Amino acid sequence: MRVALFDFDGTLVDSGPTVIGAAKEALTRLGFPVPDDQALKGFVGPPLLTGITQVLGVPVDRAVEFRDTYRGIYVETMTQAPLYPGIEDLLRHLTEDGWTLAVATSKREDLAARIAEAKGIAGYFAAIAGADITEENAGKGWVIGRALGLLKDQGVDAEGAIMVGDRLHDVKGATDQGLRSVFVTWGYGPLAEGRDAAAIAHNPTQLGGFLAELAA
Repeated sequence: MRVALFDFDGTLVDSGPTVIGAAKEALTRLGFPVPDDQALKGFVGPPLLTGITQVLGVPVDRAVEFRDTYRGIYVETMTQAPLYPGIEDLLRHLTEDGWTLAVATSKREDLAARIAEAKGIAGYFAAIAGADITEENAGKGWVIGRALGLLKDQGVDAEGAIMVGDRLHDVKGATDQGLRSVFVTWGYGPLAEGRDAAAIAHNPTQLGGFLAELAA
């Protein structure tokens, strides 16, 4: 059975403007310095608490306070983030070709599901797996394992599944779970983060071709 797992932010949805905008407002409200836009791009994709402390520089003892402030701002605009061009066509073609698709994201699971529904793509996925509500279980290996478990519960043999994502933690999380990965360049990770992926795709059409090759 051909199975593909998709990261969400920076892979399916261009969430950068909504994520970065909410981060800037939360930093300002709480009196923290605001990094430049290039640095803020690194906040898109990693587990939230990791991004808060390691990218934004928020002290660990105020990370939960920041998370709650950020979340309250972000949920007001999160569904405004657009799909990347060509993504819906790719999902449709893969589904028509017999692929089983799932989401594996470090975003909180309920929020990813809400955005997928708002963008009209939820129906393409047999499972949407993400961080739990505490966001303590948000590492990529963990959410990939959750996605595989949800698929197994539906009788899907996900052995040989391929992970698709735009950040190093997508590639590493796949490796940790014994899976191959395809790195996509239209997201928020620098090209070097994809060096250990099985393939690097520069557009959704190319991604579809790589998935077919890897599954052959």
